[in-house]
Amino acid sequence: MAELKVKRRVLSACGTNCYYVYKEGASDIVVIDPGDNGETVYEDVKTLGFDKVAGILLTHGHGDHTGGALKLKELSGAKIYAHEEEAEILKDPQKNLSGWFGPAYGFEADEYLHDRQEFDMAGIHFQVIHTPGHTKGGCCFYDAEDGYLFCGDTIFNCSVGRTDFYSGSASKLLNSIREKIMTLPDDTRLYSGHGEKTTVGYEKKYNLLLCLQSDFLSFYAKRFYRFTAGSILS
Repeated sequence: MAELKVKRRVLSACGTNCYYVYKEGASDIVVIDPGDNGETVYEDVKTLGFDKVAGILLTHGHGDHTGGALKLKELSGAKIYAHEEEAEILKDPQKNLSGWFGPAYGFEADEYLHDRQEFDMAGIHFQVIHTPGHTKGGCCFYDAEDGYLFCGDTIFNCSVGRTDFYSGSASKLLNSIREKIMTLPDDTRLYSGHGEKTTVGYEKKYNLLLCLQSDFLSFYAKRFYRFTAGSILS
C-alpha cells in the first residue's frame, strides 16, 4: 500500500494551513483549503512533482480558507468541492468574511458534497463528515484507511473553532466534535485549519475546552483561537 504524504503551507493573514495530500508514486494530488495566493499553491504542487491537481477540497467557506481557490482552479483546471450546506456562505461576501483579507468575493463550488458521502481522489478514499458549529456547512475529510482527518476549523490542538461568525453555534460545534470526531480511533491524526497537527487521543486527554458547556465555549473559543504564522512549505 502506497504511503500517504501530507505537506503544508501556512497562508493568509490568519495563518491558515493549506494541505497537499497525495499517495507516494501517484500522478496527481489533492489540495485542501488554499487560503491565499493560488499562484504559490500551484508552484508548490509543481515543486512536489505533480502536474495535475485532482481536486480542491474546502472544509468551509471563510475567506482565509478559500482565498486561493479560484486562482488555483484557473491554473490547474481542478474542480472545487465543498459541503452542500456551505453554498450560502461561499456565495455571500459578507458571510464568508472574504473582505477581511482583501477584495471581497463570492463563488460557487463546482460540486457540493453531503454528509457521509464517500469518494476517491488521487488514489485516496475520503469520507465527508459534516461538522457544523464553526459554520453551518463546515465539514471534515476523513481518510479511514490511513487514519487522517482534515478537520478545518472544527477542532485544533488543545482548542476549538470560533462560533461567533454567521451560522456559528457553540452547541453544534461541541456536538460535532464529541459525536463525530472523538468517536474516531484514538490514533487518528487531526490536521486542523490552524496550528499544529494532533490526534483524537491527545485531544481527549488535554483539550479542556471539550469539557465546557456551550454557553461558556462561545465566550472562550475566540480567546483560545490559535494559529501559526509563516509561509513555508513543510
